[in-house]
Amino acid sequence: MNRKITVAFLAVCCLAVAITMFAQGGGDTSANIQQLEKDIRHAQMNSDAAWYRQHLAEGYVEGHSWGDWATKAEAIKQAQDKSIKFTKGELSDVKVTTFGPNTAVAHYKFTYDATFNGTRRARAVICSDTWINQSGAWKLASNHCSHVEGT
Repeated sequence: MNRKITVAFLAVCCLAVAITMFAQGGGDTSANIQQLEKDIRHAQMNSDAAWYRQHLAEGYVEGHSWGDWATKAEAIKQAQDKSIKFTKGELSDVKVTTFGPNTAVAHYKFTYDATFNGTRRARAVICSDTWINQSGAWKLASNHCSHVEGT
């Protein structure tokens, strides 16, 4: 009887360790994606096209809050456009949900003041980014932002 209890106790302990390790792994993914979200905002505000080339997945598409779509090539071109000027950019309320080891979705709010093609836009947007893990490197597959009314 004691042997059965000991085996059951060890099985429960192993299960607890496995669950803890799995949860920590998801936490690492969440922390990685949160850092990538900070990095992309920095790249966006500083016209860092190299960051975009490295971190956007093939087939990437983004939806702008003013109603336009952009491909990976268009996003990189926009990142190189020195006429786009940011005077403010604040990332907040970042939440990351993982879907297995290779997919994560980040939801966040981005408040900015910038000039795009001669048009000033000062607003807050809520966004969703879909990240995929390709051979150990996280790539942004899709981004969509919607304007928050009243901002």
